[in-house]
Amino acid sequence: MQPTQKFEEDVAFVREAVEKRDRMQYKSIAIAVLWAIILATGHSLNDFHPEISHLYWPIVTFTGFLISFWIAKRAMRARGVIRSGVRAKYGWHWGSLFVVIPITVSIALRHGLAMEPSVMNQFITLIVGVTFYLAGLHLDRRLLFPGIVHIVGAPAVDYLAPYPWTMVGLAIAASLIISALWMKPHDKSIV
Repeated sequence: MQPTQKFEEDVAFVREAVEKRDRMQYKSIAIAVLWAIILATGHSLNDFHPEISHLYWPIVTFTGFLISFWIAKRAMRARGVIRSGVRAKYGWHWGSLFVVIPITVSIALRHGLAMEPSVMNQFITLIVGVTFYLAGLHLDRRLLFPGIVHIVGAPAVDYLAPYPWTMVGLAIAASLIISALWMKPHDKSIV
């Protein structure tokens, strides 16, 4: 066998493996739907029941984090793929929010920046948006668009009326669902 022929076969094998991995990554939209519901509900609470939204966010997002982890683990097992390194990367990425957000709140409280709950919510939405965007760049490209919607939504709250958080939450939820469906492959063998 010629060295160039062997090289071409190796490159073809790697390309096929990467394409298969990418197609498998977009098989399910369950996690996107879960987070669309969590985020739309939470943002609506910011408008209609701000007195309980500070309880909703930490409890429901942590529960959603655990459910997402379970859904992903189950889906990987069903496909016969065990990639604990990938799970760990996703876990550390999203889990970092449980450290960064309390630190941000602490800094804002210390300097009197969190007197208005809406301002604190805007900071948190911006941080979550950047986290989504970076996840889109490095983990799952479906998260780029929702990241941008989060980032734009954080300052947009100041200009939307009458229910700014509800509108931003619905836009984020729609972006998650649209991204999950739009970027899903057309290969029928994996649907």
